[in-house]
Amino acid sequence: MECPKAATLSGSQVDEVKKLEGKLGVILVAYDRGPSYKKLSADSLSKIQSLEKDTGAILVAYES
Repeated sequence: MECPKAATLSGSQVDEVKKLEGKLGVILVAYDRGPSYKKLSADSLSKIQSLEKDTGAILVAYES
C-alpha cells in the first residue's frame, strides 16, 4: 500500500501555502507526488466499485 508522504517545501513555498490558506480559509497539506493512478477499463472499475461497496472502503488503483 502506498501512503502519501509530506512534501519538503522551501521557506518561500511554505509562505505561499500559508497565504493561500488564509485567503481560502482552509488548511492545506502538501504531499509528495506519488505513483500515477492506473487508467482502468469500465469492467475493472466496476469490479473495484463493487468491492468498495462490499467493504465500505475507498480503493485507489495505482500503476504497478
